[in-house]
Amino acid sequence: MHLTDKTAVAGLALLTIFFSSPALGDVAPDPGYKRISLKLIVETEDDLSDFRFFIRSGAEVEEVVVTKGERTEIEPLGGGAYYSSGKLIAVPKKNLTGLSERPTDGKLNELQKAVYDGKAPEMIDLVNHSFAREVRESDASGYQDPVYRIEKDPLTGVRAVQVSGGTNISNTGVSSGLRFWGSPAVAIVAGIFLLFGIAILGIWYFRRSSKHP
Repeated sequence: MHLTDKTAVAGLALLTIFFSSPALGDVAPDPGYKRISLKLIVETEDDLSDFRFFIRSGAEVEEVVVTKGERTEIEPLGGGAYYSSGKLIAVPKKNLTGLSERPTDGKLNELQKAVYDGKAPEMIDLVNHSFAREVRESDASGYQDPVYRIEKDPLTGVRAVQVSGGTNISNTGVSSGLRFWGSPAVAIVAGIFLLFGIAILGIWYFRRSSKHP
């Protein structure tokens, strides 16, 4: 095998590794620990029709309907470590006027992108939730889906108050492996290696073309 062929194979291997990084992040828990899944449940006794609510997780944003007197169960927007956590967000409805919600080809629409990028005016972060976490096996049976009551607040507009179930884990409760593979740093490193791999494959292709017209 020529050097250029070996380089191309190496480039392909790097691409394979980094394209499969979300799967690598879903490794088995450490001995004595168990991975559990928790939905996020919200309810309200207030009229919140002046607000719209969204869950932002991984590369997705989806609207959440919060209705007076009803409970809403929120599940992960995708699989793997990248979607293991999410943030519940409220935005005054008037501040979203004029943003297009027209469906796009597998991409976020204008309104979703504004929420995802944090550019919607007066966004309110309500809950940081972990849909998946690793806990001691002996403690696993004691965890329940957390329930939050969304209520009006004179200072912020609305707020979330936990009423039962699991806790708002913020930066705890997720294994270091899940946090790492779901972090922006991995996306940056993967992008660098992807570009490197593409460049190597391009060089290899043109060299072969020049030798075999």
